[in-house]
Amino acid sequence: MGEIVVKNLTYYYPGEEVPALEEVTFTLKRPFYTIIMGPNGAGKTTLIKVLVGLLRDYFGEVRVYGHDPARERTEISKIVGYVPQLINVNDLAPIKVREVIEMGLMSLQSPPRIITERDRKKVEEIMEMLKIRKYADDMFTELSGGLRQRVLLARALVKSPKILLLDEPFSMLDFNIKCEIAGLLYEIHRDLNIDVLMVAHEVSPCIPYEPQVIVLNRRIYGIGKASDVLRPEVLSRAYPGITRMGGLMIIGEDHAHHPR
Repeated sequence: MGEIVVKNLTYYYPGEEVPALEEVTFTLKRPFYTIIMGPNGAGKTTLIKVLVGLLRDYFGEVRVYGHDPARERTEISKIVGYVPQLINVNDLAPIKVREVIEMGLMSLQSPPRIITERDRKKVEEIMEMLKIRKYADDMFTELSGGLRQRVLLARALVKSPKILLLDEPFSMLDFNIKCEIAGLLYEIHRDLNIDVLMVAHEVSPCIPYEPQVIVLNRRIYGIGKASDVLRPEVLSRAYPGITRMGGLMIIGEDHAHHPR
């Protein structure tokens, strides 16, 4: 089943009285190139972690291509390519670009984990496709932010997933690099038939590719085409920091509350 189904998803972090996600319900049917947007503290990263199986003690129903991420982590790891925020990637590890990408294949193996000649060929193909082949023996920590993002994408793609789940792929990047990554993600979606679901504070780099947009602030306040969802009446309900100046609407990144 090529869809993500979320029904009445509610999640509390341990010790918290206010839910990070509350009665979140939506369905994404493939093919999709979708952005989750919302203010700080809206539960965007929490939602991605639920879908990838990193957070389990939730209420409600979640299915990723027919699999329950809380109970079928092995199956989820086979079909999902997860790309975390750059800021959460260990900067201190002395590891080469090639080795970072190989980690994507080893994550599917049982010990002892051995890279075969076939695996090495797959890594070479992915590096060539993402135009990072010449950096194969460079240290990951020495790369620019845009190149690091490409390497993390390669690590996710090398295991041939059906879907990419990305947490803030545009963070810490210059605007032109954000646009470059947005275009690369669309090419992956279009050419490799891989669905894309990403968290992004900034939607504008993706607008040329007509993405589907989910507006989230602990609850869903809008889902649909960007032209239908990015409207004042929708955004003003989801974002507490809206300021109107003449014909302009300035969206602040204040911490989320419970808008009604």
